[in-house]
Amino acid sequence: MAWIDTDALKRDHPVEEVVERYGIELRDSGCALIGRCPFHEDGGRPNLYVYPITRSWYCYRCGIGGDVISLVERIEGVGFREAVTRLTGDARELPGASQCRKRRIKRPPGRQTPWEPEERECLSAAAELYHNRLLTDEAALAYLAGRGLGRDIMERCCLGYSSGDELVNYLCRRRLPIQAARRVGLLRAGGCERFTGRVVVPEIRSGQPIWLIGRTIDETLGHPKYLGLPGSKPLLGWETAKESAGVFLVEGVFDWLTLLNWGYPALALVGTHARPEVFSKLTRFEHVYLLLDSDEPGRCAAENIARRLGPRAETVRLPGAKDVAELATHVDGHAVLAHAIQSGRNLAA
Repeated sequence: MAWIDTDALKRDHPVEEVVERYGIELRDSGCALIGRCPFHEDGGRPNLYVYPITRSWYCYRCGIGGDVISLVERIEGVGFREAVTRLTGDARELPGASQCRKRRIKRPPGRQTPWEPEERECLSAAAELYHNRLLTDEAALAYLAGRGLGRDIMERCCLGYSSGDELVNYLCRRRLPIQAARRVGLLRAGGCERFTGRVVVPEIRSGQPIWLIGRTIDETLGHPKYLGLPGSKPLLGWETAKESAGVFLVEGVFDWLTLLNWGYPALALVGTHARPEVFSKLTRFEHVYLLLDSDEPGRCAAENIARRLGPRAETVRLPGAKDVAELATHVDGHAVLAHAIQSGRNLAA
């Protein structure tokens, strides 16, 4: 049996990023990040503590904890090796029972995930299938309409919807390997689709999807609101925003979609945690307008980002709304946002 360098795996997949990919919002608390535990009804004070320094997590209510691998094992209900596969996005393991020296898992420069050609084809096929399904699914269309999004933005961003019972047959018709789809994370054990019942938003680079995230349309089921593919979480919207002089930075997927729908260049963190490479990317813009959520985690994140970016950063306050996505449901939401942006510019001037 081949060895897996778990230390390298934990470095490559920070536990705080993986926690947020499961839809768990985290906020700073001393040397830890805290959020709602997914393993019990965490309706009061958050009990889940994530420790980036030690790459660990612990719920002080459940009395359970561990590292990023054990987190995936518990949430997904899988064993160790399947958890590793879902984290890395492939099934490759480091050679090694006979080797004393373990090598770190390497990723090609500039690539979000080490997908092979067949795996990239599976991603593209899934995005295509989900997009076509969305355009005929009344419940999903109604959900997006309720979020203030129309067909134009659906087609522009190749939004999709997973009904949960089509992907395997579609891949077979396209003669694409099912195992490749499993390595990417599109399929769970037994062939179940990861994004069943979710609106699917792809991150497109050079015309190809490199990552997908899904948002459930039925919150009564108790599932995490957001669920992304394994692998590094990209800065959502980079391809369309990178040439702009200024950019609007938001937390959520639907904040980002709303801004695009209204004609603003935008990027989404998909959470509140900004990794070092995010700051490196943001320095290319002359102005970064911070439109993070108005709750405590959003305010703390905005303050941290503003400190790091210095004069190029400007915080925009939204009156009467938690985030941009909420404004999309208001009749005058676009006008309210435009006024808030102009007011911020006047104050800065």
